[in-house]
Amino acid sequence: MGKIESTPHLRLTLAAASLIHQLRSCPLIALILLFSTLPVLAQNIDTADVIVAQENAFWKAYTAGNITDLGTLLQPGFTNVEQEIWTRDQVLTFVQQFHKQCSLAPVILVDPHVSFLTPDIATIIYHANEAATCGARTMSGDTNISTVWVRRDGHWQMHLHSEYAIPAK
Repeated sequence: MGKIESTPHLRLTLAAASLIHQLRSCPLIALILLFSTLPVLAQNIDTADVIVAQENAFWKAYTAGNITDLGTLLQPGFTNVEQEIWTRDQVLTFVQQFHKQCSLAPVILVDPHVSFLTPDIATIIYHANEAATCGARTMSGDTNISTVWVRRDGHWQMHLHSEYAIPAK
C-alpha cells in the first residue's frame, strides 16, 4: 500500500478538524474563544473612529494655520504627495506662509473609509471640497484624499498624505 505524504495543507486540515471536534465536545472553550476576540473586534471599530477624528484634527489645525498642533500630528518622516512631493518641514513652512495671506474654509470629510493594514497602520480615503480665500479671490475645488496613519507609542500620526484635485467638468 502506498505511503500518504504529509503536506502543510494536509497537516493544517487535520489540525482544523481536530480543533472542531474538540470545540464540539466542549462548548465552553468555544465560548471563551469567541468572547476573547470581541475586544479586538471592538478595538478596530473604535480605532476607525479615532482615525476619522485624527483626520479631522489635521484639517482643523491646517485650516487654522496652527503649525504647533499640525506638527504633533505629522511624523518626522512625513511626506505629502500632490503636484509636488513635500517633506514635513516644507508642509509646515507652507501652512505658515499661506495663512499670512489666505484662509481656508473648514474641510469636511465626505464618505470616509478606514482600512487597517496592521493594528498600528491605517489608511483613510475620502472626498472633500477645499475652498481658499486670498484677498478678494476665492478658489475652490473637489478633491480625493488618502492618508496613511501610523500608531507609535499609543499615538496616531500621519505618515503619508495625498490629494488629487478633480478637474472641473
